[in-house]
Amino acid sequence: MSLESQKSLSEVSSAFSDEFYEMLQSESKMTALQERLQTHGYTSNTGGNENSDEVSLSTLIPILSDEMRQVLIQTLPDLFAGTFETNVYPDEWHWRAGISRPDATREMCNSWKSSRTIASVVLNENLGKFIADVMQWDSVRIAQDDIVWKPPQPITTQLDYIPQGRRIDTVGFHQDSAYISKQFTPYDNNSVTLWIALDDADQNNGCLEYAVGSHQWQPILHKREGNDEESSDMSSFHGSDEKSYKSAIDKAYAIASAKNNADDLPAQLTKNIQAAPVSAGHAVLHHQDTWHGSGPNTSDTRHRRALVVHFLRGDVTFVEDDHSTATPPLPFGNASYIYGRYKRFNSVEVDETYFPIIYSKNGCDQKRTEWLDDYVTIV
Repeated sequence: MSLESQKSLSEVSSAFSDEFYEMLQSESKMTALQERLQTHGYTSNTGGNENSDEVSLSTLIPILSDEMRQVLIQTLPDLFAGTFETNVYPDEWHWRAGISRPDATREMCNSWKSSRTIASVVLNENLGKFIADVMQWDSVRIAQDDIVWKPPQPITTQLDYIPQGRRIDTVGFHQDSAYISKQFTPYDNNSVTLWIALDDADQNNGCLEYAVGSHQWQPILHKREGNDEESSDMSSFHGSDEKSYKSAIDKAYAIASAKNNADDLPAQLTKNIQAAPVSAGHAVLHHQDTWHGSGPNTSDTRHRRALVVHFLRGDVTFVEDDHSTATPPLPFGNASYIYGRYKRFNSVEVDETYFPIIYSKNGCDQKRTEWLDDYVTIV
């Protein structure tokens, strides 16, 4: 990006596009999003056309304003270089200049604590209203944000140890509920993920892929009791290569098929994996139980950067502490990384310091967290 085209956050009048605000006012468009999410497990125009009621309206309009998208792209190199505006480290920071392979996927979680630029998007009240309307929640918390950056690798920089001259930067098929939803109660529909593309994303540079309708597969494997062999490896996140990143979905489909009557399988129980290309500035929503992953960036020139936001229903609590089976007892409960580190001692309350409420409908007991408007730059 040229210096002439760079913008500072102070020059951005709105985090979101005019089309996004128009969509917020359209009951029919919001209903169409709800139906697509419930039926297919994600909102994408794959398999439809622009005149179809089933087409995702979130992928047919830009979510971000172009100014904000450019500022976000400008922000990422500084973040991964360790320049944190607030002097607070993110919860996860994968990739270090001079240490990590230049072609490796870069990831950072909860950078809203480190950057007011990121916070101005993911903690924005208008975005919270969008999520509340789609999910029909009374209030919305942020669970975490996640920056994922798959850089291109020009042929001239490919390294000998990269198999067949290509790098491996896949994300293994998984369900977000395995590491988010299961830690909170009530479980059903307690979280949703918004995947915002900062670059055009397609199969060439490693866009998301979804197993259509897989949010309705039964059983939900990570909720199975016990640690039997069938339910192991079901929540893996990073795939090891271009073939094995789909291994978890293969296993999940086989188990789900075996648990249903082979002669009367539900219509949604088909292993229909579809790519979900997304234009820069646009977004795709997916259900907490939808199986998804992504292949490598095989482009020599194109980045694939995305800002991912996981949201929670505002009134959730942590799952009850399991004192009965743990020896010694677990005063911090069964919540896991990242979430477990912010669970209060002997309490199931979800702390707004770490999981702030970004939106609340009128009359709801939960209110937008008081300090947010002082913290974010664009409200």
